[in-house]
Amino acid sequence: MDRNVRVIFLVFSFILVLALGYYISGNQLPSKDSSDGVDYSTATCTLETEPQFTHANAWTGWSVRELLDNRMVEFTDFLEFVPKVSLSEGTSSGYLHADDWPAEMGIAPKCTLAGSAVFFENNDTARGMYYPVVAGNRGEIKRQNIELPAGNVYFAHYVVPTKNTTWEVTENIANSNGTDFLMSGGISERRRTEIKGTCTCPVEAMIAQLDETIKAKGFEEVALENEPVENEYFRPLSAKLYRRGDEYLYVEFSKVKDMNLVRVLMIMGDEKVVKAYAKAFTAGSIEG
Repeated sequence: MDRNVRVIFLVFSFILVLALGYYISGNQLPSKDSSDGVDYSTATCTLETEPQFTHANAWTGWSVRELLDNRMVEFTDFLEFVPKVSLSEGTSSGYLHADDWPAEMGIAPKCTLAGSAVFFENNDTARGMYYPVVAGNRGEIKRQNIELPAGNVYFAHYVVPTKNTTWEVTENIANSNGTDFLMSGGISERRRTEIKGTCTCPVEAMIAQLDETIKAKGFEEVALENEPVENEYFRPLSAKLYRRGDEYLYVEFSKVKDMNLVRVLMIMGDEKVVKAYAKAFTAGSIEG
């Protein structure tokens, strides 16, 4: 019996020594949750749904509902920015254009389920608001009357699915290409579509491939002063700031808690404008 115990002990010790040697040599044993060193460049990232679905460049107020535990749970990424407007004088400092600029630049995120992209042309300060509905809940994030600097900004926000399940996408289809805020831009219809499906690649692949695509367009990553941190509704996965000449581009991926969704935020403009809008509309929390 003692001999058997000694044999088992020696075998265990030998395995332990090999493992330690492997670790010390710089080749650490892979963590179960680690994705370091994984090459996502060849991963195929497409939205596969039944029936086949292509999202519209919707007006603000779009929403996605997910079937969870036999009930539909809603996510609405409600936000707005409004220029200085005088209805009595008939003047407005800004104009909001429907502009799918990420697609035109070739930097749109893969697997988009719903979203909106606009160009906000504005020559004075503006006011912003961010008040999302996450898993049917409001309240944790309620940013109102945010002062935003003068300057033009390209803005886009999307969601991508991370689980093969049933989705109901509601999109506000605009009846014009923009608004001067003196009159409503107008919504021609609210399109509601029920589909089942998901993205064919993990979110890590989406992040890595978009990063590569942006850099291939001549942008270089620069230091981000304020990293968004986790809050009750969102867990930031990636936040990056890029620069190309005088243009800055902010890209953020955040996990929507209690749902199988990831929110993607993209903002482009000059440095001051991009940083102000990123702070105002980040899914995470920013201190200071």
